[in-house]
Amino acid sequence: MLKNKLLLWSPIITLAVGLLFSLASLPSIHPVPRELPIALVNEDEGAVLPDKSNINMGDQVTAMSKKAFSQKEGQQPVKWVKLNEKSKAMKGMNEREYYGALILPKDFSKNLVSLQTASPSSPKLQILVNQGMNSSASAMASQLLNGVVDQINGKVREQIISGLKQKKDPLSIDTVSVLATPIKKETMNVNAFGTHSANGNSPVSLFQPLWMGSLVGAVLLFVVMKKTVFISRKEKFQFITKQFLVGIFLAALSGWGITWFADGILELDIPSKMDTAIFLSMAYLSFLLMMLAVVSWIGMKGFPLFALLLFFGAPLLSMAPEIMPEFYQNWIYPWLPMRYMTDGLRDLFFFGNGLSWDQSVQVLCGIGITSLVLLLLSALIQNEKQKIPADAEEKVSVS
Repeated sequence: MLKNKLLLWSPIITLAVGLLFSLASLPSIHPVPRELPIALVNEDEGAVLPDKSNINMGDQVTAMSKKAFSQKEGQQPVKWVKLNEKSKAMKGMNEREYYGALILPKDFSKNLVSLQTASPSSPKLQILVNQGMNSSASAMASQLLNGVVDQINGKVREQIISGLKQKKDPLSIDTVSVLATPIKKETMNVNAFGTHSANGNSPVSLFQPLWMGSLVGAVLLFVVMKKTVFISRKEKFQFITKQFLVGIFLAALSGWGITWFADGILELDIPSKMDTAIFLSMAYLSFLLMMLAVVSWIGMKGFPLFALLLFFGAPLLSMAPEIMPEFYQNWIYPWLPMRYMTDGLRDLFFFGNGLSWDQSVQVLCGIGITSLVLLLLSALIQNEKQKIPADAEEKVSVS
């Protein structure tokens, strides 16, 4: 009878598993950028034309850049942030505010005007790509910015040819040579992730072993607790304290072990092994306490939730929020506790930041402290099988 029921349910189970795997991979299928924040820096000082009038091509290029992308469903692929200094763009990229920047130099108009003279000097635009912020999003930003410059080049070429036709001046060899690409572009990676970084995904590659280690550690500590009979709440508090101390040991072991493995075996670029090991230990302890706190209140059925969190959350960690589907961007990604671990590792690996009291550390510490408080409060809740008789409480208090 049981076999017959299992046979009847097998198509539904198969479809459910297939749907589950499809849902997990959904965010990474056809990622589309939505309002990628990119700095647009106009330092152009303008130029004086032969008729003594002033012109600022930087302003015109800025306007053309903002119109370069067609709006779709009320959103554009790029969210331009207008700045007046390159240093502000660099500061913003170091603080992970922009995925890239388009820089118009001070002599942009002057050189652009010279293209219609006998001594042309090609203007230059600088493209900065914040590579360490996210490998896929930075690649999209680079592609979008190069596309913008190509569009601007096409329009400038048309204007130059139109102006030369009106003047009916013969074209010099120098002028002809610059007409193919009137504006030169220079691309530079900022906060580059280098060659030994799993193509910029080394923070994500370290997450899975640490999360699974936290899950295994939580299961072992919870099973030991379930097999222990507590005579008093005091004993349960003492046991939770021991759990915490064992968790610290496991965290240090995992933090240093994963760092050693990543550096010595995987040969990943790790600027500071000490900072990385401490940060990973902190993340492990926070996740371990979070898992123990949840299962201490709802029991063993809480562990599958963390397995599903790994299953659905891991693909999102390698993506920038701006290229996720709206549902994942607004309702899933903000609630993933593991994203603070990968964000912290990006700061350590790619942005030259040492271990500090930044947002990632603050949130992980907050998760750990809150979980520890909930874990201690769970000692007040007695299981029916371990319920403490009133006379036992009195005996313990007297002794």
